[in-house]
Amino acid sequence: MKLWIKILLLVLGAILILIVWGLTLDKKFTETSTAAYIQTSHALFEEIGIDPQSHFVNTQGPVKRVHYYEMGEGEPLILIHGGGGYASQWYTIMEELAKSYHIYILDRPGSGLTDNFIYGEVDLTKHGAAFIRSFMDALKLDSAHIVGHSMGGLFSVNFAGIYPQRVKKLVLIGHPAGGTEAIPPQVVMMGLPGVNKILLKLIGEPTIKGSKDFHGMMLVHKPEQLSDIYWQNDVNAQLIPGSARSFNSLLENCVEFGGFNEAFLIQNTLFNLPHHVTFIVGDKDVWDTIENAEYLASKMNNATVHVIKNASHLPWLDAPEESAQLILSALEGN
Repeated sequence: MKLWIKILLLVLGAILILIVWGLTLDKKFTETSTAAYIQTSHALFEEIGIDPQSHFVNTQGPVKRVHYYEMGEGEPLILIHGGGGYASQWYTIMEELAKSYHIYILDRPGSGLTDNFIYGEVDLTKHGAAFIRSFMDALKLDSAHIVGHSMGGLFSVNFAGIYPQRVKKLVLIGHPAGGTEAIPPQVVMMGLPGVNKILLKLIGEPTIKGSKDFHGMMLVHKPEQLSDIYWQNDVNAQLIPGSARSFNSLLENCVEFGGFNEAFLIQNTLFNLPHHVTFIVGDKDVWDTIENAEYLASKMNNATVHVIKNASHLPWLDAPEESAQLILSALEGN
């Protein structure tokens, strides 16, 4: 047998062993109760002097019990966070938006305090639309403005495509999931079954240092300006029972070896939306490019792109005042 064949077989064998090992792994960190997350979320709100009301509502959608924060008066405005996010992460812009709108900040299925959910073979297009519809039905909201971030953007676009009459204006802050097949290689690895479990084992239990490192690499441009309470809250969110399993299942569903699952791309839906759609993206966002956002907008009926300098995938954490004002301008414009 030739040497290169032997080497190839050894490499393939090692990969197979690692995958099998990864598939047999259970979680290697201890999940806490939701109490720690609730406590640090409240402390985060106190730190900046806001008091959003925490509520639960039973729905007829993908999950029964949905958690949301509520503030302000006026036309309804729904905010939907991204994959791996949670409702209290919007804290920097809640007050400003609530001055003009009645805001509802949702925890997506499997995130924050909303019921656990395993995505498995779920059709994300239908799932996201059903989740938003069931929430609005439960609160008797006929229509609303919607702000979606990343995976929340994918949910929002699909909801607007299926139920166009129930969306007033749509804002996509941070590049929306499904806007392109190309995604960061780190995310591809996190979405490959077996490989992601090996990565979790190597990374270990969530820590403040790990959260800061991941944010700096993938989510924010200026992690140093976020407070100690924010970092502890982020760790506590990751330790909510079932949250990590839900996030892994979501990635395994929407990510393939070649990138984002083609079945869940949102370009065609975007191109046919009748709504005014605003993209707000950071110039340091590694999840997609400004050029692709501009391309998508150019093919749409009524869309604009705003770029925030020195901001990444969570621009409202890097530039809260500018992010809030751009959202308000998008909603108030004709």
